[in-house]
Amino acid sequence: MQLTALILAAHTSDSFGSAELDVLARLGGQSPQQVEDLLDQLVRRRLLDAWQHLREHDEITWRLLPERSAPDSAAPGR
Repeated sequence: MQLTALILAAHTSDSFGSAELDVLARLGGQSPQQVEDLLDQLVRRRLLDAWQHLREHDEITWRLLPERSAPDSAAPGR
C-alpha cells in the first residue's frame, strides 16, 4: 500500500492525479485488479478522497482529500 501511495504522489498535481492503469500496475508490481483494491483501501483509510477508472482510456484518476486546517494545539511549541 505504501508503494502505491508513493506512486500516486508522483503522479499527482494540485490534489488531482491520473495515470494509465497498466502503468500503475507495472510500477507497483501488482495486477490491475490489485491496484483497484489498493485504491479502495486508500479511500477507506481516508488517504484518498475518491478514484475512478476511465475505461475508454484505461486510465485511473484520483482526488486527494482536501487539506484540513491544523488545530491550534498543533502550532509549533514555545
